[in-house]
Amino acid sequence: MKVLRFITKYMLMFALASFIGWAYEVICTFVLFHYWADRGVLHLPFCPIYGFGILILYLIFRKVKEPLLIFLGSAVITTAIELGASYILEYFFHVQLWSYKGWYFNFDDRISLISSCIFGLMAVCFLKLIVPLTERIYSSKIKDIAAVSVALFYVFCIVWEVIHGGPVPTV
Repeated sequence: MKVLRFITKYMLMFALASFIGWAYEVICTFVLFHYWADRGVLHLPFCPIYGFGILILYLIFRKVKEPLLIFLGSAVITTAIELGASYILEYFFHVQLWSYKGWYFNFDDRISLISSCIFGLMAVCFLKLIVPLTERIYSSKIKDIAAVSVALFYVFCIVWEVIHGGPVPTV
């Protein structure tokens, strides 16, 4: 039972970070380039790199109280993850999913000081605001309902994608 509780807590955190990352990317694309681009995986509102990233950051910074330290450390770590992911994705899948071409202080169009600061700020907000909220949900009676609902939503979307060959219709 402890293992199930452990998994649901981190699954909820992963799902929230993946959704927030998706929303951030969709909004940025719309604001910067004036068009809608679904940046999710399998047409889901879900960017798993943000989920994995926040789990890594949570494990590293969960006991750190100082927001500036979280900001700086998170900016460095997320930049390293982003740079590594860009090379790995390009090597294995021959695609470049993002580019910081034209951004100030970028390296090889793969990372940027501006995006690093944004990711550091997002990490502070997530760790100081969202994680306490998920811990309140986790300690409440609705934790299992929340975790199962999130899991069922993603399973439904994946099954829909496989059966129908396209995303879940939106209103």
